[in-house]
Amino acid sequence: MTEDLRALMRAELNSERPPPLGDVVGAAVRDGRRIRRRRRRLGTVGAGVAGLVAVVLFGGIAAHSEPRRPVLAEPALPAAAPSPSVSAPARAAQKSPGSVPVTPTPPATMAPERSLAVHSGIERAAGPRKKATTGAMLHLLTELLPPGRTSHAAVAADEDLHVQIYLDRGDGPGMLRMTMGQLPAGGPRGGTATVSIIPVPDNCAQSYVAVSRWPDGTSVQLDVASCLAGDTPAGPEALTPDEAVAVVADPRWGLDMDADLVDRGNERFGKVPVFAS
Repeated sequence: MTEDLRALMRAELNSERPPPLGDVVGAAVRDGRRIRRRRRRLGTVGAGVAGLVAVVLFGGIAAHSEPRRPVLAEPALPAAAPSPSVSAPARAAQKSPGSVPVTPTPPATMAPERSLAVHSGIERAAGPRKKATTGAMLHLLTELLPPGRTSHAAVAADEDLHVQIYLDRGDGPGMLRMTMGQLPAGGPRGGTATVSIIPVPDNCAQSYVAVSRWPDGTSVQLDVASCLAGDTPAGPEALTPDEAVAVVADPRWGLDMDADLVDRGNERFGKVPVFAS
């Protein structure tokens, strides 16, 4: 029975028309080609996109990897010097972090030279006049000095109008030396002198000098020392610059002086020692 059934089924199958396998295979081949082409296009596009992304990324990195030019800072302005204030003495008492007292800084340079015109308003005596002497110079100088004890009056050895005197105003003696001369000039004496205050560095015998000049050529020079004659330590200056100006601007100075002043000067200082210049 089984064999008969099998034979019947084979006979029925053999009588059926075979399916169109060729179309199925062709369609399958065509579908396969289409899929491969799509994959190739996608691969190309993907590679292009990947390359573009790489270009963008690496391009961006390269752009930001350029060395930057250094930014040069503007030069700093010098710090302004602190202005003096009323509380300066209080600051001087302060101490630094190392407990070292803060002391004021001394000036780096001396006072500058200055000149001024001085009109004393004192007219020269109208009486008789005599040739100036060193005695008359010392006598007038002592009259013009501020209060104090004078000593060591002396004159130059060459008989020039060059004298010396010490003045002690309570803090020790200070040395003064004076010279008088005549500069070439042709004008009248006049009542106004031009006075210059001139600092002299590295010379204690002339810490500064005061020089007066009149239109007629009369010239008076006063040397204000900060030491005494010889090898002596530094000492006080006997006069301030303003006091020195008042001395040399007195109109009684000249190569001829009031006769009475000359006589009294010769009597008082006619015989004084000679100083070593």
